[in-house]
Amino acid sequence: MKKKENITAKSSNLLYQIENHFAEIAPRYRKLRTTDMEPILFIEKELSGMDGLHGADIGCGAGRYSLRLAKQLGKKCHLLYCIDKSEHMLIQLKNFFVEHSIKHIKILHSDAHKVPLETDSLDFIVSFNAVHHFDMPNFLKETARVLKSKSRLFIYTRLKNQNERNVWGIHFPNFTDKETRLYELDELEHMIENTLNMNLKSIHFFEYKRSSTLARLEEQAREYHYSTFRLFSKKKFNSSLETFKKNIIENYNVNNVTWNDYNVLLVIET
Repeated sequence: MKKKENITAKSSNLLYQIENHFAEIAPRYRKLRTTDMEPILFIEKELSGMDGLHGADIGCGAGRYSLRLAKQLGKKCHLLYCIDKSEHMLIQLKNFFVEHSIKHIKILHSDAHKVPLETDSLDFIVSFNAVHHFDMPNFLKETARVLKSKSRLFIYTRLKNQNERNVWGIHFPNFTDKETRLYELDELEHMIENTLNMNLKSIHFFEYKRSSTLARLEEQAREYHYSTFRLFSKKKFNSSLETFKKNIIENYNVNNVTWNDYNVLLVIET
């Protein structure tokens, strides 16, 4: 019984840490992260020929992907719900959309597992780099509920093995050991297969050539651009960061650090 209580307490503490992380980082989050257009263009193509769409971005954060999706879909998207558990992120999203004169959105403060939308009410749902924060079986069950028949769920994420192959996974000590929330493809496939009224239509892999400077990479790490860094103790983080800097200096031109990032897009049909 005590072991179960310890696990529950540890899980609650992690959730508290992550909630605080997003509250603290919200004002600068968009500047710290990279936004990929390729999945946006792919989703637009998948939804081509459809008009008057009602969709949702679940785990939308500060709206960097929501904005690009709304702009790309244009008039074919009648209404886009932007849903996130962090009120601080949603404040940033609202201001961001006002700046860009995007009005066909509705902001909902909710977690991913019980969204305040009617059954069979949406034509599509997207989630960008967020599902590792969700209880996936309950998220899939909820999206299956709110999506209409023959509608689509698009999940854009990075797999555990993909995380191990980026600049942080290769050169930042303990980065992959700390990041235990990511899934492997077979795990996602299994959960989708076991969700009523859901069918995995297709899987698409993306590879991006990135470049940066050591100074920029250090800034991103110190500003916790990945929530993974919040899982380190302060002492362990500083030690790993120093080793990371040494690794970069030994292996790259510090003014032109290059590597590949990898992501996957799952297209799920209801």
